[in-house]
Amino acid sequence: MALTAVAISGSPRAPSKSKTLAELMLAALERGGCTTSMIDVADLPPDALLARASSPEIDAANAAVARAQIVVAATPTYRALYTGAMKCLFDLMPPYHLAGKICVPIQTAASPAHFLAIDYGFRPLFASLDGVTIAGVYATDDQFVDGAPSDKLRERIELVAANALSLATPNDQRPRTSDHK
Repeated sequence: MALTAVAISGSPRAPSKSKTLAELMLAALERGGCTTSMIDVADLPPDALLARASSPEIDAANAAVARAQIVVAATPTYRALYTGAMKCLFDLMPPYHLAGKICVPIQTAASPAHFLAIDYGFRPLFASLDGVTIAGVYATDDQFVDGAPSDKLRERIELVAANALSLATPNDQRPRTSDHK
């Protein structure tokens, strides 16, 4: 069974560093054999995002998350947490929507001041929908060179993607190690 991954970009602006990292994560997951897609909350209808109206775009976003084995959530830091737009989308997900899914947090910020936001923000958000949170990526402005992620940051993305793939792959489908004699 092929794995599916979806990234949710929580930035209300484009371009955004957090969306760039989400795209890099999806590319790494694709190289690992995943089928991937991106949900950009900035493109979702505002009234539907605020639960004032129904929308096929919100339904499609929830369906994409339901199909995925790996869910990536990427956001800039707003008020020491994730964006309100991202929270609105997660609020529209039904109970247990992330059950058994590997959830990967990605957060960007101006400084390391809020590096624990992944733990005090994303971990409870994912857990509220029964997701399994793994160590993610917290990136600061100084880890970008001329607007592009540094090599070290790219390496971190690759490492987290490999971890997500390993955890999302059923035991009976993992490559077997050879016996050493």
